[in-house]
Amino acid sequence: MYSSPLPGFSPGGGRTDLYWGVQLKKALFIDRDGTINHDCPYCKDPKDLRIFDDAVDIIKDFRKKGFVIVIITNQSGIGRGYFSEAQYEAFNTALLNELERRGAKVDAVYHCPHRPDEGCPCRKPGTGLVLKAARDLDLDIGSSFVVGDRDDIDGEMARRLGMKYMIIRRDVSP
Repeated sequence: MYSSPLPGFSPGGGRTDLYWGVQLKKALFIDRDGTINHDCPYCKDPKDLRIFDDAVDIIKDFRKKGFVIVIITNQSGIGRGYFSEAQYEAFNTALLNELERRGAKVDAVYHCPHRPDEGCPCRKPGTGLVLKAARDLDLDIGSSFVVGDRDDIDGEMARRLGMKYMIIRRDVSP
């Protein structure tokens, strides 16, 4: 499981954890491929970057409402040997730079590089990515929201965590 809180991270408000006295923040957990970016599939080359305008709008809207923005994404292409962590990082850097250029700043990115058959708890619909981000960034899961393109993956993960969610349906025809 990989995590990368980004430089300049400045989260918004939330509730206070009564045990630790830490201010918890609400977050938007948003899927990458098929939700923010056109699903290539196995997106690895920055030239394949095609960001959906409505995803930019969603990120900007949640940010204005004080949400921390966290991308959570399955990247089994790494575990399958289709591309390397370095290629994943190059694509992700291009994505984050373009989102920021459009005014849709992302605070952190978490990904699972494992294949589905490995049974990794961080692989969506498993909850590991969200739970790690919540620990790392002091996030209040109960006040947070999930946006994705697959009900069987993103929606199921949100249901397991008792989170509100929205599924974006994409026309996959050419």
